[in-house]
Amino acid sequence: MNMVMLNHLSKVSLVLIGVLMLVACHKAPALDNKLALKLLTPSQTSGYTISLVTNNPNARGKNANGWDCADKKNLVELGVVTCKKSGRSGSYLKFTSQGKQLLVGSPWGDEVLRNARVIAVTQSIQEIQSIEMIDQSHAIINYTWAYDQHTPFSNEQLKKTITLNVQQAGQVSAVLNNKEWIIEN
Repeated sequence: MNMVMLNHLSKVSLVLIGVLMLVACHKAPALDNKLALKLLTPSQTSGYTISLVTNNPNARGKNANGWDCADKKNLVELGVVTCKKSGRSGSYLKFTSQGKQLLVGSPWGDEVLRNARVIAVTQSIQEIQSIEMIDQSHAIINYTWAYDQHTPFSNEQLKKTITLNVQQAGQVSAVLNNKEWIIEN
């Protein structure tokens, strides 16, 4: 019985040592089209952005100028913002959860004037064209992308100017960092 237990224990120890050696010798993943697409998708899918003034302290009153909530009615109806009147003369926009998904960074400004950067036309990666290995830890990824959808923040001028689904070439540099490929900015 003791011999069987000792034999089983030695087998388990050998398996454990083998697993630990495999983990210690983990090689970096090969940079192929599938991995390149996975790397590019989160970093290259924003799109065409515009700046949007999110508050107007002079929207109402005797000397009203700029936009007011009536001018932003379309954005409110499309569910990306709410518009509120503030004080005696101001109006401001607040992003809904749907609108927040189209924000790029955080709004900026002060209590008088605030701005936000929003995606007006989304873009997506279409295809990985090639991967050029410079050396073992550096590669150039060539790909195609296209604008694919006008968001509620797009306007008629952008809709006329930016044609959807027209492939364009793109290129990024990828580097191997701690056995993981990352896109270099």
